[in-house]
Amino acid sequence: MSLDEEREDLRFGVEKSIRYHSRMAGRYRAIHRFLMFLTIVSGSAAFADAASISHIWGLSAAVIAAFSLVYAPGDTAARHRNLRNRFSDLEISIEVEHDADLSLLKERRLRIEQDEPPVFWALESDCYNEVCLAWGRDKGFTKIPRWQRLTMYFLRHERVS
Repeated sequence: MSLDEEREDLRFGVEKSIRYHSRMAGRYRAIHRFLMFLTIVSGSAAFADAASISHIWGLSAAVIAAFSLVYAPGDTAARHRNLRNRFSDLEISIEVEHDADLSLLKERRLRIEQDEPPVFWALESDCYNEVCLAWGRDKGFTKIPRWQRLTMYFLRHERVS
C-alpha cells in the first residue's frame, strides 16, 4: 500500500469516527433534554397539584432526576463532542500537513481511540457505510440486519462484518 493510500485510509477512518461521535453526542444530548423536560414537568405538576396524587408527581420527578444524575447523558454527550472535536483536529492535520509523518498521525488517532467508550458496533458500521457513500466507494458496504439498525443507539451488538 502506498503512502497516499495509507493517508487516505487514515482520513477515511477519522471521518467515520467524526460521524460516529457526532451521532452519539446528538443521541445523548436528546436524552438529556428529554429527561430534563420530564423532571420539570413532573416537578411542576407536583408543586401545582395539591390533591392526593401529588406525591406520585414528586416521586416521578425525583426518580427521573436521579436517573439523569446517575446515567449522566449530558456528560456523555460532552464526552462524544470532545472526541469528535479531537478527530476533527486530526482530520485537519491530515489534510493540511501533507509532509507530516504518517506514523505520528496514526499515533494521534490511537491516542484518541484509547479515550473512547465501548463502541456501538451497528452504529459504527452505519457510519462506515455513510462515509463509503460520501466518498463514492460502492464496494465495502457492511450489511446491518434490520433489528440491529432499529436498536443501534441502545444496544452494543457484536461487531457487524
